[in-house]
Amino acid sequence: MRRSFFLIFIFFFRFIFCFAQSAGHYFVLKDVSLIDVNSKKILNHYTILIHSNKIDAVGPNTQIKIPDSATILNYASDFVTPGLIDSHVHLATDPSNDDNRSAAEKRLKSMLLSGITSVRDMAGDARALASLSRDAGLDEIAAPDIYYSALMAGPSFFNDPRTHTSTTGGIAGEMPFMRGVTDSTDLRSAIAEAKGTGATGIKLYAALSGKLAEKILTEAHRQHLKVWAHANLDDASTLQVVNAGVDVISHAAMFSGWNSKTVPEACLHEGLSENFWDSLFKSFPIADLIHAMQQHKTILDATVLTYKEAGTDTSMPAHRRLMWVALYELGKRFTKLAKEQKIIVSAGTDLDETKLVQQEMRTLVHDCGFTPMEVVISATLNGAKAIGIDQSVGTIEAGKIADLVVFSADPTANIENIDKIDLVIKNGKIIKR
Repeated sequence: MRRSFFLIFIFFFRFIFCFAQSAGHYFVLKDVSLIDVNSKKILNHYTILIHSNKIDAVGPNTQIKIPDSATILNYASDFVTPGLIDSHVHLATDPSNDDNRSAAEKRLKSMLLSGITSVRDMAGDARALASLSRDAGLDEIAAPDIYYSALMAGPSFFNDPRTHTSTTGGIAGEMPFMRGVTDSTDLRSAIAEAKGTGATGIKLYAALSGKLAEKILTEAHRQHLKVWAHANLDDASTLQVVNAGVDVISHAAMFSGWNSKTVPEACLHEGLSENFWDSLFKSFPIADLIHAMQQHKTILDATVLTYKEAGTDTSMPAHRRLMWVALYELGKRFTKLAKEQKIIVSAGTDLDETKLVQQEMRTLVHDCGFTPMEVVISATLNGAKAIGIDQSVGTIEAGKIADLVVFSADPTANIENIDKIDLVIKNGKIIKR
């Protein structure tokens, strides 16, 4: 009896695996409601034809010819979005310990099963990230596709212990993926070496001037790399960072220029009113910054959730927790304003995958005034733009990679439906939940 059960299980697993991996097979999502993040509309009674790893055709049911050999997946009336994207994760800060291969794969699998099909890693050990990225891209592990950064900062930053766990076996500040730079650095060689690690972009982190940031950006763009930056680089304000021309800035609250040592004492009290925070926010000179972001088409990777989570962590000393509360209050207001002023906002967590991007999406809706449709766009098309992969993913269009999520209820009607997933398709392959 036990042997029969085992054989049935093996047969079922092999069937599912072979179906998901069938490279030349057509399969169809027929009569679904397509959430079109380009038009911000729901297109009912649509058919999506998938062949190999691509969307072969998409359109109203009456306009799509389905091959006789195609497998029709029965999800009629379900809602389909592009695959979700988390634009701020950290998968390999310490690959020898908490971020070991087994732990990383476990977190990545959870992300994929939740509908996340791409992520942007914002600095870690590129040796580990390259291996994970390769295996994820080939679907040899259950994981979103991984796009990662090489970090550049002023030499003083590399006292940070995280840089040492990410460069075990080497020297923090002297590795091609974690390098200290100054005005005398040969940027052409440094960026070429960073590109050689497989990185998609350069991350500017700390202790950099606006002028040096601009030099790095010019050379990185010449070598066809994105440039992503903290919204404040210590020696460069957010306005200077934006005017340097970076593609994406991370952490909405950083516009203030505040850190753990400079939050005013007046902000470090329990129960401060909304009027207090509104008045404080309006006291910052924000108009020039918003205008610069509009002119440069700067994307905001807001990470509001990470501030909110820290601000509710009662295990912290009260003074430090209230510092996070202050940054959260400013960050959520800046994010709301950015959205209202047509700044592209992507959805990123920066919580070491302890919370998935769906929770950031909820935060953007409940705290920052996003509609559910706007936040779906933030976690799909805008995330793809932040990474620089919007020509291949982020929308449901013919010719794009078939990264899709099928929901039993409409996430644009109620953001709580974001967890009501019936099916995930990544790279044209069905991921069985």
